[in-house]
Amino acid sequence: MKHFVKIVTFFLAITLFLNISLTSCTKSNSEVQSNEFKHGKTVWLLMPYAGEYWWNTIIKYFELAVTKDGWNFNFDTADGSEVTQSEQIIAYAKQADILFVFPTSSTGINEAIRKAEEDYNCPVVSFKGFITEESRFSVIFDDYKAGELMAKEAVAWIKEKYGTTEGQTIITVNGDLRQSGWRLRQEGFDWIKENHPEINYISVTGGLSPSGWAEAIDESLSSIDKAPAAILSGSDGSYLVGTISALEKYGMLYYVDHPNHIFIASIDGKPSTLAWLRNGLIDSVYAQVPDAISYSTWEIAKKYILKDASYQYAPYEMPKIPIPLIANQPKGTYWGNENMSIETYDYSQTPIGKTPFPIVTKDNVNTWDLYGNSIVKLLGEDLHPLPAFSPKGEAPSWSKSLLDEYTDWLNTKE
Repeated sequence: MKHFVKIVTFFLAITLFLNISLTSCTKSNSEVQSNEFKHGKTVWLLMPYAGEYWWNTIIKYFELAVTKDGWNFNFDTADGSEVTQSEQIIAYAKQADILFVFPTSSTGINEAIRKAEEDYNCPVVSFKGFITEESRFSVIFDDYKAGELMAKEAVAWIKEKYGTTEGQTIITVNGDLRQSGWRLRQEGFDWIKENHPEINYISVTGGLSPSGWAEAIDESLSSIDKAPAAILSGSDGSYLVGTISALEKYGMLYYVDHPNHIFIASIDGKPSTLAWLRNGLIDSVYAQVPDAISYSTWEIAKKYILKDASYQYAPYEMPKIPIPLIANQPKGTYWGNENMSIETYDYSQTPIGKTPFPIVTKDNVNTWDLYGNSIVKLLGEDLHPLPAFSPKGEAPSWSKSLLDEYTDWLNTKE
């Protein structure tokens, strides 16, 4: 009997050991699985357009952010088509560990993003623009606030110069308003129409390409009897060339200190535009920060979405970021030394962070961490050679010192 008990006890011990070993092995395999990304740490960035310098800087900055951490970077462009971008989202969700999508519009790709996340367990970040429905999060430029502040600055400038806004004309030039960025800037510009009905307010749009903007502003200037007091441009660089060229063509281009100068402000802050500011052709720039947007977006995704690959395995729970989330200005970039808060808004199911933005004038144009300066040592000038213009009047006294300081910085090796 004692012998029998020993045998039973032995087999029970063996069974218990095997069960513990199998459980441990299963847990170990599960843990390994949850940390292995099914597509080899692959990122796809989907752009609405990639035919101009600013759009390409977004791609370059994001590539730098992703590849320095050992991830595989790929991108594609929809050339402005919502149908194409929706198809790309579905196609690349099957081969990516995460998608970053710069939306063609705020609504047109909602369903594709939902399918990517629910059917293919691929998290989507609506990058640089937002969608009205759900994605992981979005970091954007505060387009509306920039447009509104620019409108207010133009009105204040007109009041100071002319003593009244009565009978004055302001022209706004913008892009494809399906794009949330340009649409929100236009809504900001429309502050003029809503608050100053006495101003002759003219808005023109030129689509995605710089040539369309040039045609739109040329037609507008050719059809008015009196020169506008101000022109507000929703983008700059190659998009602003048409405005300056048209002003020169119709004899309306003056240096900033000239009595007949037309107030010119733009959004972006490309190298060419900062050069025109140093030369005294334009008044102010509301600088976008594609470097800071790219770096902060990737860091947030890496920390909260890509902390492990568990979302690719049962029970397939899509990771979320904590809300509100405070993000700092990324090292080596400049958005004004403020914090960014990612929050929820009533117009989107996606948490949104709006980056601060510097307003650039002659007083701070030679801040070297500004995107429009630092990008030159990375990608070169956006317009080469820089178009030559012949403004009327004399260059402002401060122009040469700013230009010399920039040249010295550019020739300094880092």
